[in-house]
Amino acid sequence: MGSKEDSATRERTALRYSLVVATALAVLAAFWGWISQSQVILLDGVYALIGMVLTALSLRVSRIADSGPTARFPFGKEALIPVVIAVQGMALLATLAYAAVEAVRVILAGGADVTAGSLVAYGAVSAVVSIIIWRYVGQVDRTSDLLVAEARQWGASAAFSALVAVGAVAAMILGRTDFSDADRYVDSVLVLLGCAMLVPQPYALLRTALIELLEGAPGEIVQARVHEAITAVRDEFGLDEPTLTMSKVGRKLYIEATFMVAPHSWDIDGEDAVRRSFATSLADLPYEPWLNIELTTDPALML
Repeated sequence: MGSKEDSATRERTALRYSLVVATALAVLAAFWGWISQSQVILLDGVYALIGMVLTALSLRVSRIADSGPTARFPFGKEALIPVVIAVQGMALLATLAYAAVEAVRVILAGGADVTAGSLVAYGAVSAVVSIIIWRYVGQVDRTSDLLVAEARQWGASAAFSALVAVGAVAAMILGRTDFSDADRYVDSVLVLLGCAMLVPQPYALLRTALIELLEGAPGEIVQARVHEAITAVRDEFGLDEPTLTMSKVGRKLYIEATFMVAPHSWDIDGEDAVRRSFATSLADLPYEPWLNIELTTDPALML
């Protein structure tokens, strides 16, 4: 998986690339939407603009979280990562809510004329770029919460842009039928469909952030890796199955394990050896393990 330092470096590099592309797309969408007077392109532009700001914030938080503990923050600042992810979710959710309300207003006002060809061209360009960045960001480091959130944004942007292109083609077809007046509503309908399609993304971001802020258990892959380390330590020292709890906040992985041992069979040096072995087994994780490994002879002191 690589070290925590390598993972943090890859994370920041990917976020920089993402920020550059998000900025370019935001400018393109704002200009294109203003020229074509299209709600759905302007929504994509606003979405990209917010994504750009949030990416810059994620990049800053990545640096802060990687700065390590200080006298004022002895446990580090990893909790900033789920906080930023929650901010991303709330900002995107608010954007979609506003866009949906505005689309309904335009529909009730009788719709608006939009050039379908312009929508097709924009949707195609934006979708291709978004897919490229989505694949890149998603493959850089799947253990990074910030990059997972970033990839979700790009994936949703790609799907939304594809929807714009397909909807525009539908508008062009409608324009050649007896329902030609219906094409005035296509732009706003696309906004509503896009909002409905994008809602799961901020929901997923908020859910992920809430789990970490409430000190929930890490994902199944990380848990499996910890259990492998436990098994290796048990086999090396002949220990029974411990009580085990773990949680993850950002790149910090908290693990508490208590082993039951026979009275007068272990000393402090032996407990230190268990702790060192456990830390070595987890050295390849792209997280910073905070270990609380204990040996006890009293069942009442088991976690």
